[in-house]
Amino acid sequence: MNELALKLNLSENKGKLALIDIGSNSIRLVIYHQNGKYPFPLFNERINCRLGEGLSLNGKISSQSMSRAFSALQRFAFIIKTMSVKTQIIVATAAARNASNSKEFILPAEKILSHKIRILSSKEEARYASLGVVSNMKINNGLVADLGGGSLELVLIKNGKNINSTSLNIGHLSNCTEGDIKNNLKKVKWLSNAKDTTLYGTGGSFRALGSAYIKKYNYPLTLLHGLTFKKEKAIILLDNISESKENFLGIPSSRTGTISKAAEIMINLILHSEIKDVMISGTSIRDGLITELNSEKRVNPDKFAYYKVLAKNQRFNGMQSKIKKIFKPIFKKIANQDLERIFKISTNLSDISWDEQPDLRGYIAANKILSLPLRDLTHIERIWIAKVIYHRYVGLKDKQAIENSIINLLSEDLKKTSYSIGLGLRFIYIFSAGFPKNLDYIKFKIKKNTLICKINAFGRVLMDKENERRLKNFANACNLNYEII
Repeated sequence: MNELALKLNLSENKGKLALIDIGSNSIRLVIYHQNGKYPFPLFNERINCRLGEGLSLNGKISSQSMSRAFSALQRFAFIIKTMSVKTQIIVATAAARNASNSKEFILPAEKILSHKIRILSSKEEARYASLGVVSNMKINNGLVADLGGGSLELVLIKNGKNINSTSLNIGHLSNCTEGDIKNNLKKVKWLSNAKDTTLYGTGGSFRALGSAYIKKYNYPLTLLHGLTFKKEKAIILLDNISESKENFLGIPSSRTGTISKAAEIMINLILHSEIKDVMISGTSIRDGLITELNSEKRVNPDKFAYYKVLAKNQRFNGMQSKIKKIFKPIFKKIANQDLERIFKISTNLSDISWDEQPDLRGYIAANKILSLPLRDLTHIERIWIAKVIYHRYVGLKDKQAIENSIINLLSEDLKKTSYSIGLGLRFIYIFSAGFPKNLDYIKFKIKKNTLICKINAFGRVLMDKENERRLKNFANACNLNYEII
């Protein structure tokens, strides 16, 4: 275990954890409730201080920026104290790292916080940025880019591992020209290895790009994390942003003064690396730091994604694992292998609305899943799961629980599989009354084009005419006949 993890062993310290990230553009405080596996945010606030503003001109943090930062840190120190936070992690990035007068800022800041500030090296910043992305998203190959006010961190991912990384002193607060941007990128020889992969963009500028994309193209799901679009649309949008002399739709007001420079950096990065598409990540170096802290207790991201939801919404332990076992013989027939991971997640979330008003369970469940902080899902995967759970509750009905514009992001094949699996879950839950023991009496198998449902003699009483109808609906949705044995 690394030194930091040894000091803050979460298995022993289950109190609150405060993490302050002092960036070149903003300072953010997140207070987590530690639970021994992964801390969940209790409080999250960002204050724009712009420590990196003008840094590239004279090499110094301005007195105005320091004053704004000290005011923000005083507020944060008070909040940390009143919440009785025992453990703190405080890091600073490019501005504090590069400024010639860094000590003039760091020493008073440490006095305000009554805590040491760890200035991350450029390599550490790049590593934590990529660790935050990789630990929360399913990535095999791609390029992670963290664009801040003072620097651009780049990390090449191959087979899920960091292969190359670098930090460039070009940020949206820097005074770099387009020539400087291009020259810096040309020096990164390994960027050519990112060709035809996905660019995973993190940081406020990339999130602003995502917001602009949603507005520009009327994208129906207003969720930034996991938002994916082709590089061609990204280039068109960034060109428009960089040339716009007015506030661009979707760009937060706090970004309007810096987005033009950020757009210039992003478009050159996309063109130089020749990536195929862009995915917006809602993660940060904070997620990387938290992941490192919990390295020995780290749970699989798929399991973490619904960990807290399950704790609150599971009626009976063991139901989800038995559903997976029952479905296994027929899954290959009705869905491809790529869906198996998100089918498991949907299974674990399949009882999410059991305690809601009966007439609204499907509607509530679908919309809850579309907004839950499930970081290991793309938008397409999230929508698929929402549709599965909707039909688990409402069966054949297809009301406007999810807007057609959202559903239409799915391919016809995905629409079909989500519908059929939802009907399968509906049959299983109603047949068993949601009680795992009752699933011991039933087995599925497919023979030729027939779904065979084997029911133990003890469980025969559970199969009434209504449940046989639900089984028939499930089989029909899978283009299968059915037989009860």
